[in-house]
Amino acid sequence: MILYVLKFTVVSAVLLMVYHFLLRKEKVYVFSRFFLVFGLAFAALVPFIPIQLPSTVAPVPTYLSHETAIISPNLAPKAATTSPVVQQTVEKTTTIFPSLEQLIGGLYLLVASLLLVRFVKNLWLMRKSIGQHPVVRQGQLRIVLLPQAITPYSFWNYVFVNETEYYQGSIEPEIWQHEEAHIRQKHTFDILWSEFFKIIGWFNPAVWYYRHAIALNHEFLADEWVLRAHPNPPVYQYLLLHRLCHHTHLALSSSFNYKITKTRFAMMQKNTTPLRAFGLQAAAFVTILGVGIAFADLSWAQTPAPPTIQPASGAKAISTPDGASPEVIAEYQKLVNKYLTKGVHNGKEWSRLDLPNETDRARLEVLFKSMSETQQLQQQYAMNPPLKPLPRITPTEKEFESYKNPKIYGLWLDGKKVPNSVLDNYKASDFSQVFISRLYKNAQATIGYKYKFQLDLETTAYYEKNRAETLADKRYYLGFNMEKWKKENAEKGK
Repeated sequence: MILYVLKFTVVSAVLLMVYHFLLRKEKVYVFSRFFLVFGLAFAALVPFIPIQLPSTVAPVPTYLSHETAIISPNLAPKAATTSPVVQQTVEKTTTIFPSLEQLIGGLYLLVASLLLVRFVKNLWLMRKSIGQHPVVRQGQLRIVLLPQAITPYSFWNYVFVNETEYYQGSIEPEIWQHEEAHIRQKHTFDILWSEFFKIIGWFNPAVWYYRHAIALNHEFLADEWVLRAHPNPPVYQYLLLHRLCHHTHLALSSSFNYKITKTRFAMMQKNTTPLRAFGLQAAAFVTILGVGIAFADLSWAQTPAPPTIQPASGAKAISTPDGASPEVIAEYQKLVNKYLTKGVHNGKEWSRLDLPNETDRARLEVLFKSMSETQQLQQQYAMNPPLKPLPRITPTEKEFESYKNPKIYGLWLDGKKVPNSVLDNYKASDFSQVFISRLYKNAQATIGYKYKFQLDLETTAYYEKNRAETLADKRYYLGFNMEKWKKENAEKGK
């Protein structure tokens, strides 16, 4: 939840700054309206948008050691599933006072409830004002006649004006058109939209500024509407100043405001070329795209390591008794180095071996097979025999139920990241392969510490398809020299 609050706040603030520095002082009012209204929803929803990035780590021990620890599917659930149950039991039996999380949740609901009550009260006052005073139809407008001296203001399809001024005909045409612009362009919807986000996101300072920015942009739009019909800015500005002395309105209405009048006058003289407008809009769109990618629910697809990483097979690469020439070995090592990257991070050396293209892979296989067994064992990276299919593993009912806990497991189903709730549509016997990898803290940090294990499940149909493809693939693959590793470990055990 804390991560979501931070993302929501940062995204909304970034988009608000884009509006303030790029759009606010430019005549791109319609686009600005879309940007502000959309920006609120985008900031609230983008942390939930799942974006899965492909892993650049090859599925061999040398590469996985920096991100995950390979653990047995049969052992992992036991450690992962028992701890949450014990923790919940302790909390229920020993906790007397509310936790910090409960206190924060209670405070959030309290403030949101107060703001909701205020919002409903303002709607009720608006409705009450409409019900207690005469309403006159004038074209598409519904005019509410009030006894007090006020500056005209609008809400939904209603315009609130002074009754005496209305019957005397002393309300200027420009003022009528200004309020008509608010109504025709449905500005009340934007106001209610921003009020809704103030209620649910009151903790976010940027949300409160959105309300002001949206209201100011409404005035720009209405002024532009009036000046198209009455292209005389000085006269219109005089009328606005004259009306400010009678400034009275309700909280949810569109009305005149002294604080923003100076800005409105300046914008009436502003001119933005089409090319500049296009450039500003493009820059705003690119920012939205970049922020969306940066603050979405990112996850990295980690390729499960094949079981041959824990050597159980006696298969060996073909070798020749005489061995290969130094030139052949040099060519082999040159090709391997082409796909090998090394470095140092926090004082520790690391290496990454990328998968070669098919041309180089085939050449590496030929070169490696031409070596003697001794030469092959001297290579740190070898062309290993074709992988065997993953063993068939079906989870127990207890294990399967534990997989539904999203705080423990991040779920990949048939190679795709999905919510853990999807498992409600399956039963344990529907699966034929289970692979679990523990995420170290550096890997957990990249996903916001949302879960501790990556869980890869394969349905029976998906498993059978992969098994058939694996059996049909007879190609050797470049990876850590398993034969060398087995021999060195055997010698250590003596």
